Amino acid sequence: MIWEELTEEPNGQISIVFRRNAAGRTYMARQFFRIPLQILKPHYYDTDGTAVVYSLNPAGGILQHDRLLTEIECEAGVDAIFTTPGNNKYYRMDEDCAKVWNRLYVHGGGVLEYLPEHNVPFAHSTVYQDNEFRVEKGAVLFAADMVTAGRVASGEQFDYRRYESRTRIFIDGKLALYDNCALQPDEEDLLRKGMLDGYRTNGSLYVYADGMDGELKRNIGELSNEKVRLAAGNVRSDFLIVRFLGNGIIEMRETVQAVWDVCRRSILQKPALRLRKEFSGCSE
Repeated sequence: MIWEELTEEPNGQISIVFRRNAAGRTYMARQFFRIPLQILKPHYYDTDGTAVVYSLNPAGGILQHDRLLTEIECEAGVDAIFTTPGNNKYYRMDEDCAKVWNRLYVHGGGVLEYLPEHNVPFAHSTVYQDNEFRVEKGAVLFAADMVTAGRVASGEQFDYRRYESRTRIFIDGKLALYDNCALQPDEEDLLRKGMLDGYRTNGSLYVYADGMDGELKRNIGELSNEKVRLAAGNVRSDFLIVRFLGNGIIEMRETVQAVWDVCRRSILQKPALRLRKEFSGCSE
């Protein structure tokens, strides 16, 4: 695949090519990982051959000087879910920063559901995340990007130095979206109106699929509630974004799960799976 060139050499890496076999089951035709990133063999929770792959970090979290790259390619006919078993923790950083690059390519006829758990930047951390998602016509992509205020239960709320997550989505090689979440608590009040409006957790779900139901956006909007506010909007008829604002990570995850279920039923004609997860109450 042709990606934007990385600015630095990664010291941790995942590289996967998903392929479908003759029996209709998705498997990892090629795989590679380098600690501190690791992947488990696929799980099959459904009977349709969808592969569920978990990414792990044996260090328990991401450290200063970490440079981590994840590359995933989905060939035609693939059904794959890529996720993490728990929150992605960014530990305290007394110097330097952490950089994470995520690169996804979905060929026409392939389905990728990229659903990592929330990023949790600890006090004094500096995080730069760069997402580049490329899809071909006929592909399906669900991609989540969520971040909390930090370890609120431990008395940390927006105590990180900087958190930045940049997302570019290309459709048939053309840039369809450039999205940038840049948060620097010591420079502005993140809780003010026009920013997070009093909420501590925020994020986006990007959805791309041909022939998207015109009612999908309205159905998603009905899931907004007192604890988690959300809104859905179309970038184009086959591409929408859902924005979330919430506080407790559990309520946030349940609402994201509900939105994923509505999208999955509409686009793939099957319900969302209940994936196995482990949580720490980082933002409770």
